[in-house]
Amino acid sequence: MNRRKRMIEANRPIYKVSTGALLIAIVCIGAVSLCGWLVAWCLNGAHFKQIFLVMILLSIGLLAMLRQIWRTRRCIGDLLRSVQADLPAHLQNQMTQHGIAPSSVVLVQSAEPLAFCHGFLEPKIYFSTGLVDLLSPAQLQAVLLHEDYHRQRFDPLRILVVRAISAALFFLPFVRDWRRLFEIKLELDADHYAVHQTGKAALAGALHQLLNYTPGALSISEAGIITARLSANTARIAALLGERSKPEQISLKSVISSTAILWVICFILMM
Repeated sequence: MNRRKRMIEANRPIYKVSTGALLIAIVCIGAVSLCGWLVAWCLNGAHFKQIFLVMILLSIGLLAMLRQIWRTRRCIGDLLRSVQADLPAHLQNQMTQHGIAPSSVVLVQSAEPLAFCHGFLEPKIYFSTGLVDLLSPAQLQAVLLHEDYHRQRFDPLRILVVRAISAALFFLPFVRDWRRLFEIKLELDADHYAVHQTGKAALAGALHQLLNYTPGALSISEAGIITARLSANTARIAALLGERSKPEQISLKSVISSTAILWVICFILMM
């Protein structure tokens, strides 16, 4: 664990320099694209306007992705600087039972009950000692399987890409709804995976415990943090308990407004 901390601290200056260089490059590309689009507009170059518009949208998406990565690393870095603890015996037994490598799970000292999957290329599961103390062994096993599903499917990376696309196409309400439904589906799929092996009661109990907790200083629930985290809400608990609820869907209003916006953009580009 100490070796991991030393590696993080040693790579911090390199990370800052590379991030700054990438940020400057993206801003320059965006600025050049915007200037090119304005010149093409004045010269009535329809094809150039389309190319530069795509470049502007790509720059916005890349900037949003970089911002989310930076905020995530800052938040997770603060958490990893906490004292890391040894995994309890019952959690190690559960990991062995389900074929989860010890290196895939990190336990940190924090009174706040945390459970999330983080890492874009090598995702890991992060638990806090507060969570281990709060949940029963059966509930903890359900949470472990839920987060392991996210880890196996590289869900943090998928969330990052979808949010970048949503940021680039910020002017389309349809895309915002699509992003929200995508993230809901990831959680429901992870729930289904855990429930299939442990039953509904364990995961529902864990979510119910989290509903009664007020986030603290190390909360990872703020907007822009890219993790596949265990979050509690009444709709998910109702689904686990078999209660019927209205399914989430893209609203007709957002579809109509997005279509109208696309028509206007196409009209402007063809002028």
